[in-house]
Amino acid sequence: MSSPLNFYFKKLYLKQIKELPCFRSVPAFFFCLIPAAIFALIDAASANTCTDAYFNAQAHTTFDQESKLRIDSIFYSNSPAGWKGKKYFYNESLIEKVMVDFRQNSMPPSYWIFYRDTNEPVLTKTGYEYIDSSYKKKDTLFHHLKTYYQGEFEYTQIIRITKNYYSNQDSISSQFFELFLKQDSIIEIKNFNYNTDSSSAKKTFFIADINDDNRCYKYDEQQNLLYTFTYSTTENGFSLKQDDGDNYIEIFVINEEKNTTAIRKTRKPIKFSPSARYFDLLGRYKFSK
Repeated sequence: MSSPLNFYFKKLYLKQIKELPCFRSVPAFFFCLIPAAIFALIDAASANTCTDAYFNAQAHTTFDQESKLRIDSIFYSNSPAGWKGKKYFYNESLIEKVMVDFRQNSMPPSYWIFYRDTNEPVLTKTGYEYIDSSYKKKDTLFHHLKTYYQGEFEYTQIIRITKNYYSNQDSISSQFFELFLKQDSIIEIKNFNYNTDSSSAKKTFFIADINDDNRCYKYDEQQNLLYTFTYSTTENGFSLKQDDGDNYIEIFVINEEKNTTAIRKTRKPIKFSPSARYFDLLGRYKFSK
């Protein structure tokens, strides 16, 4: 029997086919009876290139050494952190540094530096620095990422990665971010005040376009369309573009197996904004809803 979570995926997927009366209110759709044949059809759906690309970009690039995929760069049209772009650098498939470009053109670029299995004496006490300790338990890869700013410890991120699951939990904001990949759909859960009496969760859903394998959509729990994503192949890998009207974020991912150079040249660096301290590596705001 399908779980309520699977039912949610199916409901959003079916919404692209036709409008059903039982889908017009929330949470009424949980009790809507849909023919078993339709559920079976959706359960058998193959993977979608767009949703796979989004999950891989989030889970299997920066911190998954076993993967051959690596984020090369990210470009922003209007980042809340003031970012123009980021360029990622690796050493033996491990993230070594991220160069951050900002829109205010007055200072050199900011570098986020990563160290592995070491102690605080290695820190230069300049900008953001990270000490990463990793291990694998059964099929789960763990990273404990200590975050420092100007040499001062701020918080620890605990990252968990499996083939179809990714999570990031930090020690300062009691937030717990999760991604679940299920066939051609993804559920994203942002848990607030995790493991407290005032805990809450916000769910969003990534649903494949039934007519275009290179497109997918992000919906909230009220069935509102939040973003459209478009997948494109590149010479060295792929790109994934998130559109919201005139605003966009575009991620470029390279495949190390192709053994080629970076997809795009680094753009002219600009100012490091203090507000960037409140955003994580992928641009998510860290400390509040």
